[in-house]
Amino acid sequence: MRIWRYRPGLKLSLKEWIMADFLEYDEKIERLKKMVDQACEKIKTGELTLGEAKTQASVIRLKAKELIPDQMDKFDLIYGSRLKRLIEQFLEKNK
Repeated sequence: MRIWRYRPGLKLSLKEWIMADFLEYDEKIERLKKMVDQACEKIKTGELTLGEAKTQASVIRLKAKELIPDQMDKFDLIYGSRLKRLIEQFLEKNK
């Protein structure tokens, strides 16, 4: 996937500019999704301790805040709740 970034002197049409923003946003979401999926898999397989899982979830949330600061409510609703549920289901029950 090719990402367009603004460069002085580069002329883009409005359509190209919108597509460039969309592709960049899409790449950020894919990166976050991959991070969450990997953490979820490690939680389910027991590769992480309770403390490590909570730390990993916090690190992913900080990365999300950096990548999509205006959409943290959606991140928390979708991915934050997923991580929390898996931590409770697979790690906290084994205390």
